[in-house]
Amino acid sequence: MTRNIGRWLVTAVIFVLAISACSGPTVVEASAAAVTVRYGVGAEEEAMQLAQKVCAAHQKKAQLRNSANFGLTDRYGHFDCI
Repeated sequence: MTRNIGRWLVTAVIFVLAISACSGPTVVEASAAAVTVRYGVGAEEEAMQLAQKVCAAHQKKAQLRNSANFGLTDRYGHFDCI
């Protein structure tokens, strides 16, 4: 019984990681002054492009302030609109 739970848990973790890796960058929070984008490993360029689009709506350009890693696959980029 314990073996089955272990196998199920491993399968569930792999599934969650695969799903989160497939999703593209997403705007978490945005204003005329700043944008926060969630993205996966290796998607820094796509996150920057998304932040540029959001800031362009306010006639501004995005500049990366900092980034943070959460877990194995989630990254958060915090951009200032200048």
